[in-house]
Amino acid sequence: MKQIKKRLTYANVMSSIAVFLILGGATAIAAGQLGKNSVGSKQLKRNAVTTAKIKKGAVTGAKVKAGSLKASNFAAGQLPAGPKGDKGAPGPSFGAFGNGGCSALEGEPFEVCASTGSVNLPSSGNVLLIASAEWDNDDNSTPPDAGDCRLSVNGNPVSREISFGEDTVTHGIGEGGSISMNWITGPLSAGSHSFAFECQENSGSTYIAEAMLSAVLLGSASLNVEPELMIK
Repeated sequence: MKQIKKRLTYANVMSSIAVFLILGGATAIAAGQLGKNSVGSKQLKRNAVTTAKIKKGAVTGAKVKAGSLKASNFAAGQLPAGPKGDKGAPGPSFGAFGNGGCSALEGEPFEVCASTGSVNLPSSGNVLLIASAEWDNDDNSTPPDAGDCRLSVNGNPVSREISFGEDTVTHGIGEGGSISMNWITGPLSAGSHSFAFECQENSGSTYIAEAMLSAVLLGSASLNVEPELMIK
């Protein structure tokens, strides 16, 4: 013991302290080095892992939760188009008919000789109107029997009329005849509409018999077809 005390000098004590400090520091550094698989989710702060810290290609489809992605997560054109669907059912069809006559025509205004009444179009589109009738007279040539007929849509006449009577080229005094005419309307909206065949007397005494009117919905496309007017 005396020998140890004799050998303890200031330099020896300081050297020993230095050794202990060095060894202790090495131990602290070693403890600061984390072992493999030693850090879990609890050690990470919220939002600690940023996009820049994720290795390219590290996130694969197997690591994405099924059903968690939406169409908005993909750039335009990245999602393939689906297969072509089945052909749709044909559009709604529509037809209306009216008949009648005008037993004793007079001058202005036009009288309704046949009408579909108020009908409900199931869809928008052009409507084909077809009308026919028989006209006759009182066999009196003074003045010649004559008149006009036309079609109307919702109470508004179409832009053309047809004339009939004894003063036409094909009919002499005391001769009656037939009238036929058709028209394709402009596009009409779905809903309630009315169609009519109207006539008026210009001179003499005439009447309309067996008047018939048909209305057929053609479709949604706007058509430009020249209507036909015929008198026999």
